[in-house]
Amino acid sequence: MSLQTPRSKPTPYPALPFHFLRTVQLLASLVVLSITFYFLRELRKEGYSFPWTFILLLTTTLLTLLTLASTLFLQLRQGHRPRLALALNGALAPLWVVSSALLGWWSSSTLRAGCGREAWDTDVGTNVCRAYKALFTFAFLGTAGTLAALALDGYVVKRSARGGRFVALQPHVHDGVWDGNATAELSGTGRRRARDGYAVPEGQWRYDDHEVDTGYRGAGEPVRQRSVERRM
Repeated sequence: MSLQTPRSKPTPYPALPFHFLRTVQLLASLVVLSITFYFLRELRKEGYSFPWTFILLLTTTLLTLLTLASTLFLQLRQGHRPRLALALNGALAPLWVVSSALLGWWSSSTLRAGCGREAWDTDVGTNVCRAYKALFTFAFLGTAGTLAALALDGYVVKRSARGGRFVALQPHVHDGVWDGNATAELSGTGRRRARDGYAVPEGQWRYDDHEVDTGYRGAGEPVRQRSVERRM
């Protein structure tokens, strides 16, 4: 009993950049999601309203994780779909850019300050400062990873489209466009062949410009001919 390993469809993506960028997106989304949840929980305890920056970050990370999971499922079932990945990363990239820009603008004073005890009176303030800087760092990392993944998708789609162009393999094909005269000529040839039928050309049975007798006269004809030759 022979064991056959299942074959996977060839991928149009270079393996190392593809998996590296997806790992960056996954890691950045998980870290940003965790820190955002922490801040939202603390703000809810203190009775503060949720900033739009955190809401946008939360939405962006959840959509990114959903995109990574869905594209992985489709990859396992149907193979890579570069055009779909291009559309999804194209929708995620503006969200990452806007959310990172809002976070940098909203927490600019905290990001510029140090996180030591001389700048913050308590350990809670120090931890909050470090959390903000980690949040901005991984938000920027997620933005860079998504933009790079978008560029990779565009490169793969462009290369696939370039590889699928028509090539002029016959003299009647020019720049990927079939000549109408050539089509008419081929159609006429097909009609002539259909009209002539499948008759064998007369020159089929001519060898060296001499007629050749190809008739069959039975199995006894060579025997009778050899008998006559012996008698003579």
